[in-house]
Order: sequence, then C-alpha cells, then structure tokens
Amino acid sequence: MNTVLVDDHILLRVLLGDEPSTLRSGQTELATTGLWYHRLCRALGNDTVVGALSRQLGGIDSAVAGEVARAVVELPEHISLISLRTLAWPMGQLIAGGTRLNLLSLEALAAAQHLDAEICLAATDVNLPLQAAASEASVAIRILTEE
Repeated sequence: MNTVLVDDHILLRVLLGDEPSTLRSGQTELATTGLWYHRLCRALGNDTVVGALSRQLGGIDSAVAGEVARAVVELPEHISLISLRTLAWPMGQLIAGGTRLNLLSLEALAAAQHLDAEICLAATDVNLPLQAAASEASVAIRILTEE
C-alpha cells in the first residue's frame, strides 16, 4: 500500500503535528474523503456541533483554536482529497453490487478502492458496517488505537 485513507479524527491529529507513529511508514501518502473533511470542518467551525472531535478540542484557548482552524482550512497539498466527481460512479456501482453503507462510509470504500489504499480509522470511529464491506471488497482496513 502506498496510500493511507484517514478519517477525520486521524486527519486532525496529522494536521496538528500529532501523527500516530503507527499510521504509515516510508513514502506512504495520505488521503481523506470529502465527507470526512467536511465532518472535521463542521466540528471545528460550529459551536453547536457536539461530537467526539469537538469534545476533544473543548478546552483549548483561542490562539490554539485559531491554529487548528487554519490547519484544517488550508489542507496541505500533500494530503489528497478525492472528489465526488471521481467517486460518484464507483459509489453507485458499489450500491448496484449490493453494498449497503451510509454515504460517508460508501465514499470511504470507493476512495480506498480508487486509490488502492488502506483505510485507517481512529478507535473512536469504529465502523462495523464499513469494516465488513471493506473486508468483502478486499480493501485493507485498520483501527488505530490511541498512543
């Protein structure tokens, strides 16, 4: 595998300079999906959204919060973001083939197949339907435990 597809929890850690040491090695590239990126932006940009990410950042001061927001809004070029322009048809084909996932998970599976990537989920984002579908589709998936 030359690419690791990360969820919003892991993406946040990477953007904050706290990349899990077990995430990747060597020249492995990072990618995420549009919906995971959206979920991260929504969690950081909306005070009324309460979830695992916003709770994780709950007590930080405003200067740190500003740095976090800048890191997310200015997604580095070295992190690939796969467009629905590329994934819409493969997502439809997954559904036609019998895959039953929510939109977020469907996008992740299609992106992983498109990139020939391993999916990495944070332990707080365990997704049993996605894990089962990935296994059925022969897509590698890994849960990263907290370090």
